[in-house]
Amino acid sequence: MKKRVSWIVVSFVLVMSMLLSGCAAATPTAAPAADPAATEVAPAATEAATEAAVTGAATTIKVMSFFAYDNPEVEQAVVAAFEAKYPDIKVEFESVPMSDIFLKYKTLIAGKVPPDVMAFNYDNAYQFGAMGALEPLDSYIQASGYDTSKIYTATLDMFKVNGVQYSMPATFSDVVLYYNKALFDAAGLAYPQDGWTMEDVKKAGLELTKDTNGDGTLDQFGYAFPWWPVILEMYNAHIWDPTTNKCTLNSPEAIKAFQKIVDARYTEQYSPTVDQLAEQGDWDMFIAGKLAMYPTGPWAVQPFNDKITTFTYDIANMPAGDKQATHVYANSYGMAAGSLNKDAAWKFIEFATGPEGTKIRQDGKYEISPVKEIAEKYYVENLAGDDPEHAIVFMEAMAYAVPQPVHAHWQEIYDAIAPELDLAMSGQKDVAEALNAACAGVDTVLAQP
Repeated sequence: MKKRVSWIVVSFVLVMSMLLSGCAAATPTAAPAADPAATEVAPAATEAATEAAVTGAATTIKVMSFFAYDNPEVEQAVVAAFEAKYPDIKVEFESVPMSDIFLKYKTLIAGKVPPDVMAFNYDNAYQFGAMGALEPLDSYIQASGYDTSKIYTATLDMFKVNGVQYSMPATFSDVVLYYNKALFDAAGLAYPQDGWTMEDVKKAGLELTKDTNGDGTLDQFGYAFPWWPVILEMYNAHIWDPTTNKCTLNSPEAIKAFQKIVDARYTEQYSPTVDQLAEQGDWDMFIAGKLAMYPTGPWAVQPFNDKITTFTYDIANMPAGDKQATHVYANSYGMAAGSLNKDAAWKFIEFATGPEGTKIRQDGKYEISPVKEIAEKYYVENLAGDDPEHAIVFMEAMAYAVPQPVHAHWQEIYDAIAPELDLAMSGQKDVAEALNAACAGVDTVLAQP
């Protein structure tokens, strides 16, 4: 999962530094008006832009991004290709860790010197769009003739607030089912197939769970569960009802979903318990060959291929609970509402999120392009001869993928749930009782303006 900045801290800084009022409405009824603090720019910036326009000098835009931070050459190559195509536009590019970048944006916006182009993940794109810090892009899309039908719809829709496009998807990743082919072969079991349900996972998982050294302790497991909001989606459950603005985490559907996890860990025992996961996480279990099935995303491909030497693995579509579902995660580029170089900024966004820019990023093994032709052809080609054999599954899963929950107070909602859920998932508290307690905390958060 992507690392998140605590929105409790960020919101405090935002209020104190920007004096925004009502900027974090969870469900604004119309496209938000840009806040003056988000759109004003410093006089020096205005003078520089005016001088460039008069003299005919190259336009300079500032781009700030966390994409491929650990492999900076990837996004630098995108910038270089853009400058080669548009020699009249120069890019001042700054790579910033994801843990720092969103607070930095807010500081720069408060100082009226925002970057022209800013990188976002899903939940932060929502926050900045809802507070009016981003320029609506629909008119730019229309004027440039940008063909949005070439982009996976799920990724495009993630970056809208009330139907308004505030940023454009640059990468995506989704959760699919990884499996250890050697463990399935040794057990004489067929590999996971399209159409599998969680009952099929349970049946195979029970046969794949073993005490391999005979010491009386299970040390090989059939299945580890994905992040719990994915499981909720699989059982038609949700954290809150946006129409009533009330917590629904204690619904029969949600109780059923979480009980499936508890039963698999402590009754049926084909999934590792909280204590077992504390000794060795599911990621490391899979690499060590001690976990047969593991839901995760394309971010695992390169590390797994680097570290796994004793078996081959492949991927399959996610099994269905009461329905088939998974999560899609995405990153995007947006334009500051206060940018003085909006036409040039749009050209960069169009390039960096289009076929040319996203292919460079994808070739650099940083997630997957949201442009269908690039993802479906080149991502698979780039993995030819490596695991997973069926990389096309990442694209197939987009047919049933949905975004993670998003809310202006998401971090506070998550924090209200976590302590009670930890007790339930470790078998220390009845699931229904824990979810009732969690809902009390969630409702308090939802009642905030």
